[in-house]
Amino acid sequence: MNPAWKKFLIDQGAEFDTNTLSSFGNPDRERRIPPQGHILCDLSHVGLIRVDGEDAKSFLQNQLSNDLNEITETQTQISSYNTHKGRMIANLRVLKRGNTFYLKLCHDLVETLLKKLRMYVMMAKVTLDDASANLIHFGFAGPKAERLLADIIGTVPQKAHKSVMYQSLSITRLSGELCRFEILGELNDAKQLWQNLDVQAAPVSSEAWRYLNIVAGMPIINAENSTAWVPQMLNFERIKGISFTKGCYPGQEIVARLNYLGQTKRRTYRLLANTDQLPMIGDKIIIAGKQGRAAEAGQVLNAVINPDGKIEMLAVLKSAALTQSLSLNSANIEVLDLPYSLDD
Repeated sequence: MNPAWKKFLIDQGAEFDTNTLSSFGNPDRERRIPPQGHILCDLSHVGLIRVDGEDAKSFLQNQLSNDLNEITETQTQISSYNTHKGRMIANLRVLKRGNTFYLKLCHDLVETLLKKLRMYVMMAKVTLDDASANLIHFGFAGPKAERLLADIIGTVPQKAHKSVMYQSLSITRLSGELCRFEILGELNDAKQLWQNLDVQAAPVSSEAWRYLNIVAGMPIINAENSTAWVPQMLNFERIKGISFTKGCYPGQEIVARLNYLGQTKRRTYRLLANTDQLPMIGDKIIIAGKQGRAAEAGQVLNAVINPDGKIEMLAVLKSAALTQSLSLNSANIEVLDLPYSLDD
């Protein structure tokens, strides 16, 4: 985390466990604010890779699952980096600032992805660096977030994945039913915008942002579940994270074959468990009343304690198991709606 930004957050009331922002003094109250209230959230847990050089675009085009030709300074993109067997190493948001591309991903995968990408640089005129501490990254969300932000900066992005510049800040609108924005830029401009928004929003920990990712059906890959899933199992063609018309990239043949054969038997679903015991990533979702390996319906992908004090999660499930009674660590499970369709 940028030391000056950490000091600023502490001055705003943030409490830290080493470099992890734990709360702004009342985690239980903060958890209950979204989605009805407006929140500000530090996103330093999201890592950032900077990709520079005259070959940056063509290099990334050969490595990522989506079509870099669609990215502009006002259009960001969801994408993934996969193994040659089509397993997702990381999921990304790609954005452009000037002539530089930035990859947003889970912080604990930055070094892993840098190492793998650098293996393919060869003679390409491209440089890759960890820029996580160079630019400030925070989120703003709430039912009136668009109007409140527009009152300060003027024009705001009207559609998901669109971006506008305000001073040094890239402001990107995220997908989902609740209005959400990610802000990325220089320290002083970030501090000023945070303070302006703080009049109408409550600062919260990253758990609130993780909850909103789950509500939006946006899966997050970290070091614990890296290489576990192919993109379609995480609904990536549904959230526009795959191009089936671009050229080759690692894992492209397997990803394309799965799409054209229509054999995605596992999908990511949004679930509610009637418990306040937070599961681990990879914990088993079980078909209630059955025994042995046949009882496994899927695994937890991302999970948080929601505003009602229950466990809300994204889990990768066998689609055929949806008609069964499911449980997690003996707690009953309810299947919740996603903001996008999984129907073919």
